[in-house]
Amino acid sequence: MKRWVTVAVLLLAITVGLAACGDRAPASDADDTPPATDANVPSGTTIEGSDPMPTDGPNETAALGAVAGIYAEQRDSGTWADVDWAALDAVAPVFNAYLVRVDLGGQAALFEVRSDGLPHNLYAFQKAFDSGSIIWIPAEDATGAFADAQSSGELMAVGAVNVAMRDAFPDDAFTVTIHGYRFVYLQDGRSVFTIEVAPDGSMISAGGY
Repeated sequence: MKRWVTVAVLLLAITVGLAACGDRAPASDADDTPPATDANVPSGTTIEGSDPMPTDGPNETAALGAVAGIYAEQRDSGTWADVDWAALDAVAPVFNAYLVRVDLGGQAALFEVRSDGLPHNLYAFQKAFDSGSIIWIPAEDATGAFADAQSSGELMAVGAVNVAMRDAFPDDAFTVTIHGYRFVYLQDGRSVFTIEVAPDGSMISAGGY
């Protein structure tokens, strides 16, 4: 898990340096956070890549259920001094991306798929899938829960990454699974806090970006 977090932090730093429109990871399970709905985006505001996705699958529902607690833990930890928690307490989390894991030849890598159904390298939504930019780590270091796709959304995400990977690596055997679910808190047309949750409800990462 620590290795994945290190990779995620590295990718996030690169992404923030390239573009100021951020979308990263948070997860939580508290009673004082409003439930996610399809109407969390302020009217008249278009937030690229943050269109709400359904949470009706069993794993998506469990992930959403974990978000409130993780949110409360992060808020009460005092870690994120720049986050306006008083304002965020009234904001419902938006499920906006599947995190997808690929295992190939003893290595593992992560990707994301949002509501447009297109695969992207992790934290690189602004770019098309690029097999040359995949960050691989040893599979034994890629700890953390993952699960086979079950819901229509998970099948869509895994299928999109599978097609891209098969095109890039036509002769290699690989497996594609669900690594997690990203929830973002939107404020004034931008993502200000992110929580990523694994299929078992554990937190992958959280941050004020």
